[in-house]
This record gives sequence, structure tokens and C-alpha cells, in this order.
Amino acid sequence: MLGLLRESGFSLVSDAEQADVLLVNTCCFIEAAREEGAEALGEAVQWRRSHEMGALVCAGCWPQMESGRLGERFPEIDAFMGPGDVPRVVSVVAGALEGRGAKAPEATPSSYLYDDGTPRVLATAPWTAYVKIAEGCSHRCRFCVIPRLRGRYRSRHLGSIVREAGGLAAGGVREINLVAQDTTAYGRDRAEGDIADVLSEVAGLEGLRWVRLLYAFPGRVTRRLIEVMAGEPKICEYIDVPFQHADRGVLRRMGRPGDGESYLRLIGRLREAMPDVAIRSSFLVGFPGERPGEFRRLLEFVEAAQLDRAGVFCFSRERGTPAAEMEGQVAREVAQERYHELMMLQQSISLGRNQRWVGQEMEVLIEAGGDSQGEWVGRSFRDAPEIDGTVKVRAGSLDLRPGQFIRAVVVEAEPYDLLAEPAVGGDSRQAGATRSAGRGCGRGRRR
Repeated sequence: MLGLLRESGFSLVSDAEQADVLLVNTCCFIEAAREEGAEALGEAVQWRRSHEMGALVCAGCWPQMESGRLGERFPEIDAFMGPGDVPRVVSVVAGALEGRGAKAPEATPSSYLYDDGTPRVLATAPWTAYVKIAEGCSHRCRFCVIPRLRGRYRSRHLGSIVREAGGLAAGGVREINLVAQDTTAYGRDRAEGDIADVLSEVAGLEGLRWVRLLYAFPGRVTRRLIEVMAGEPKICEYIDVPFQHADRGVLRRMGRPGDGESYLRLIGRLREAMPDVAIRSSFLVGFPGERPGEFRRLLEFVEAAQLDRAGVFCFSRERGTPAAEMEGQVAREVAQERYHELMMLQQSISLGRNQRWVGQEMEVLIEAGGDSQGEWVGRSFRDAPEIDGTVKVRAGSLDLRPGQFIRAVVVEAEPYDLLAEPAVGGDSRQAGATRSAGRGCGRGRRR
């Protein structure tokens, strides 16, 4: 949307007081997302009331789901647009400025799919970017509204993905994060490769340092995918696999395959091929009918899995989903108790996984200055942007810069972050040679 607006002549500003238009992009996946959107819209409404000639546009899944209700709650919104309206963002914004509001169709699945020809503004730090390889979802998880809003799964052309990633690399991006509702479903809707092919092609681009895979579906992490991840120098030994639960009965009620035993076998295959692989997952507690014994089996699985990272969510009863009408709705306070118990368990596991790195050397991408003089904050291959931990580097008088890769030795571990010091001679040139020397993007080495 920003790319199309800028191409049409709009200027992008970071100060709302300089703006003629505010565009709030929303999510409505769960109640917490709507609360966050409502907070942002509330702030935007205050701006709109003091800018008579301005315009306020609400975009994304929330207006797609219920623009009528949003219009009643926030009458100051001048126009709505859903995910499928991205190509006409310029006309929507122009119409809002002229007093011609637009309404988003409610709960109509989107068919939009961008490509490398779509202009883009990089909204992240200049050294990292997300590349969406597909849109929509064809799974039928009974707690999820995404297929209803985003439509069936649609893979982009492989060539389009590679061209976009190549253009980003040519512009200075060093880390590409591949995303979709299910990255491992890529290509199943067209006869054009699979996710392993995407990873191989993107990793072969000149200029990139890290390629990261997010949101893999448990039953679709194939042996070939694991082999490509283990063998390609630039692919981070990191994978995000949302398991959601481990009890077979709960998973079937969710409309998902697998169970704790099959998930442990998958984790075993990943670690056999990549001993240092960072595995992240997410879990849903308080799903309708979840009994104490079923939750206990989830705790036992998490203890056995020893995941590096995990996020936990309480079930959100979403209107229009089968789970919202299921019997055995779990009380909110019970779900909260289970959330805290599981998070406390995972915190101790994450600390243990981090402590394994004390004394080892790793590559760190420096991103910002720290809280004290001589301290810098960065990420390792184990840390996806924004959702995972950081590496705090005590650099002393060493002159570092954001976007630089260095070699650092881990000296201390916390539950979510690592503390490190620059390795002797660990500048970015040496960091660039580490994988070819056999230590790899996901490998550490003893001092």
C-alpha cells in the first residue's frame, strides 16, 4: 500500500501532524488483535477530529470482517478497505480526501496476490525484509477465521519471489524472512516446485547473508526440506512450526493432524540433521473440551521437546468459527492459569537452551545501540526479528554499526537473551567466511 501511494505521488511522513491522511492497517484474528486495532483507531480518531481537511482510512482484515460495526463505533473513519482492496488503495485514499467514503465487503475472501512488479516501501530496518511467498490458507482449523477472510491458499510464481528477493538484496537487504500462512504448503496449488525450491533459489542470491523460514505446518516439513536447510550455507538453522497442542484428542477437535509422538519424531529429524537448529512453536490452551489430563499431556510434550522458543495463546472464541459453538467452553480464568503454567515451564527450558551457548562463538547481526555505553543489541541465527530474543554485545570501545555482522562469544545466558563479547578478530569480513569454513549459519564453535 505504501509503495502504490508513493508511486502515485503521495509523500510518506512519520509525524502524524504533518499528514493529510492516516491509514490504520488492522488484524482481527483474535480478540486481542481487535483490542490493539481499537486502541490505534482511537488515537487516529483524535487526530481526525482536529484535522478537518484530513482523512482517516481503516484497512485490513477487521473492516473486511465487519466494516458496518466499525463504522458505528468509529464514525470518524472516512473509508474502509479489505485485504483484497490493496490494488485500489490510491483511489480509496483520494476518495476519502474528497469526502467519498468506501466500504469494504464484509467477510468476502480476498483473491489478491502481489508480485515483484508491485512497488514496495521497506518498512523494516534496511538490512532485513519479509517476503510473502503465498496468500490465504486452505487448512480448516476450527478456531481460525483466516481462510474466511484471506481466501484459499495461493502460491506466488517462484520467479516472482526470486526477483523480489534479488531486488531487496541489491538494495542492501542482508536477511530475508520467508512468510505465508503456511510456508510449507507452497507450490501445492500449482505445478511449480515446493518450499525447498524456494529456499534454494533465494539462498543462491548474491548479497544475502541469512534466509529464514517462518510458519511451517508440522505435517509438511519433509526430509528434502530438512536436507536443503542443513546443506545450504545461507539458510538459517531456524524453523517456526506452530504445533498448537500435543494431545491427539484436542488436535482432532481443532481440525489438525498429528500428535505429540509424531511431533517429537519431527523434532528428532531436525536435530539429527542440524544439531544447533533453533525450533520455535506456538500453543493454544483452553480450547473447548480441553481437560486437565489433556493439558498435562501438553506440558509433558513441551518438557520432552525442549524447544528453543514457544509462544502460548489462550483460546479466543471467534464469531463464525466452529470452535465458537463447541460444547465444553473452558473458563477464561482456567485458560489463564494454564497459560501461565506453560509459559513458566517454557521459560526454564528456554534458559537451558540458551545456556548451551555459553562459551561458544556465533555470528551476530548488530541492530542498535544498547542501554549503556559500549553495549550493542543484535540477533543471531536463532532470533527472528521482533518475536525472539536478542544478543547483547559488550563491545567496549569497538566501533560497531547497525547492519553489521560480527563474530561474538557468548559469556552469559538469560531466559530470552544472550550476553556476548566480540570474538578476537571477529569483524564482518571474517563472519562472512564462517559458513564456507564449515561452521555454518547455525553452528557455534568452542573458543
